[in-house]
Amino acid sequence: MTAASPIHIPLQATTLPRDGRGVTFVAEAADRARLATALDVVEVSAFRAEMTARPFRKDGARVNGRLWAKVVQNSVVTLEPVEQVIDESFEATYLRESPQTRRRTDDPVGEIMIDPEGEDPPESFAGDTIDLGERVFEALALAVDPYPRRKGESFASAAPADDEADEAPSPFAVLATLPTDRGGEGD
Repeated sequence: MTAASPIHIPLQATTLPRDGRGVTFVAEAADRARLATALDVVEVSAFRAEMTARPFRKDGARVNGRLWAKVVQNSVVTLEPVEQVIDESFEATYLRESPQTRRRTDDPVGEIMIDPEGEDPPESFAGDTIDLGERVFEALALAVDPYPRRKGESFASAAPADDEADEAPSPFAVLATLPTDRGGEGD
């Protein structure tokens, strides 16, 4: 992600037990306000994320989680508030930056092979702490309906009838009153 995450959920990656560690985040009012601003929605009235982090390779972590949220947005049809209940699962893999991984990412000439059906490559992190907030926020942002509307609302019901649209004068109608003969100028 390019923008900073509005929430931060630190995870000590160096002390993960083999069977994993549970991480729970329940957003307070200030967190929900920052989420609403970042998502450009009216309100995030509830937000909770539960994750399990397990060791991955020597210096990494694999995180599986689920988030629940209630998001209020304005309907794209009527502009009235619409509540969306989100229940989304997500996963992420993190690997500590090393000289070898830095060298691979700094090589501008190297060819990158991407398998669209394959697993995402691990995210890199520096130090001993991973901020899970970025991945949780990303999962929430992807789950928010980009065109919210109430059940039964449609653009057809909000659009003017065809005969109403035909009655409005065209902005180009004034051009019909201009003289068409320019008196030979420009020949």
